[in-house]
Amino acid sequence: MKQIRDFLTTEINFFRIRREETERVLRTIAEICPSFGLIGSVVGLMSMLAGIGDTSVILATIPVALTSTLYGVLFASFIFGPFAAHIQERTDREIFLQRIILEGVIAIGSDLHPRALENKLKSFLTPSDRAEKIVSLERIRKKFKVSDSGFFHPVEEAAQQLKR
Repeated sequence: MKQIRDFLTTEINFFRIRREETERVLRTIAEICPSFGLIGSVVGLMSMLAGIGDTSVILATIPVALTSTLYGVLFASFIFGPFAAHIQERTDREIFLQRIILEGVIAIGSDLHPRALENKLKSFLTPSDRAEKIVSLERIRKKFKVSDSGFFHPVEEAAQQLKR
């Protein structure tokens, strides 16, 4: 059991490290985007000042200066920042599920009674989620013909039907 726990824990840890690296890159890009927008604005303003005597040059460079700032803020606020947050949220959710799977595998390997296993895995859920999941657990039991003590045996099931 210790080897299985070590293996799955290592897998979870490296999964988290890979995802955090991607998230960190996206957050860094989100932090840099406004700076590039500001650089674009400065370049646009420098072009405008170079043609200060010509009204057409001023009118042509002002939109470039303002647009680059806008793009920098938009990319940071609406693309890279939210995408990094989405990756973090998905990573947390997937690690949570992987930990549930880890505990389930360890419990199955230690021959835990099915009811005790169910209660152990339900402990990961919020009380409201537990109430919602009960119906689906019963449906799974019926579909796979699982009793409280484990799988039904065809001979025992036939004997029960004859008694009815």
